[in-house]
Amino acid sequence: MTGTLLPLAVTLDADGGACVAGLDLDGRWIRPEPVTAEQVGPEGPYAFFQPVRIGLGPSTEPDARPEDRAVVAPPRPAGPALDPAMRERLLKDTADATVEKAFAGERSAGLVPADVRRIYGRRSTGGRSFLRLEFTDASGAEHDWIVRDARLVRAFPAPLPDLAGPCFLSIGLTKPNGRFPGRFRGCHPLVVGVLSERGDVSALGAARP
Repeated sequence: MTGTLLPLAVTLDADGGACVAGLDLDGRWIRPEPVTAEQVGPEGPYAFFQPVRIGLGPSTEPDARPEDRAVVAPPRPAGPALDPAMRERLLKDTADATVEKAFAGERSAGLVPADVRRIYGRRSTGGRSFLRLEFTDASGAEHDWIVRDARLVRAFPAPLPDLAGPCFLSIGLTKPNGRFPGRFRGCHPLVVGVLSERGDVSALGAARP
């Protein structure tokens, strides 16, 4: 079936893989698959707060998450991006208070208000550098997760914007891979979107006095 998707997570990884998650018109989280790196690039159809029309069907993957849908007709723009007032209202209405609530049940995508402590690069044991973000949610729980927001991944390792302070974070779980048992059902938690009402990552720090 064809519907409208509003992306709140647009990601890129170190191997050139990409992922998108967003809300349909009923406010349900949807993760279309597959998504290519070109589709989340500057000329691609997927962008934060930019509605797209897309044909989706049930996922046929054996490890599908509840939000996963198979792309059966490619995405195309479906009107202008949300204005700042609409973004602010959407973020406040959509967000769960904590990481635990955002991932309740079998959910693998969500949105939380967060207090960001810092964003930084860390070298892995394999020699790669990854962006990471330290934040707390409304419960005071502390988190330190890899960041896959495509805008930040493309900018790294150039100087990054000052993200310290309150904002909204889109968060997501990878598919189970057996390396992360326990808390998140064998999945790896990621920051998949760093959001302000304006949708401009560079404005998150500058907008505060």
